[in-house]
Amino acid sequence: MEQPDVVLMDIAMPVMDGIESTRAIRDELPGTRVIVLTGSAATHDVARARAAGAAGYVTKDQIASDLVRAILDVAR
Repeated sequence: MEQPDVVLMDIAMPVMDGIESTRAIRDELPGTRVIVLTGSAATHDVARARAAGAAGYVTKDQIASDLVRAILDVAR
């Protein structure tokens, strides 16, 4: 099984949403860090992602350098 250091996760996905997927990854691969990358800046989505174990939350309207910084921060 692959064990990535960092996973970028969208909230809106078919079959299993990104919040449940984040929870599943964190349960199965506790060393893997998850960053939620999504179009939603709603505070309830941020809270749900954090409760599921997300290490970071980046909205798609942020510039690419913010995303790269978030990836490097959680990978440390």
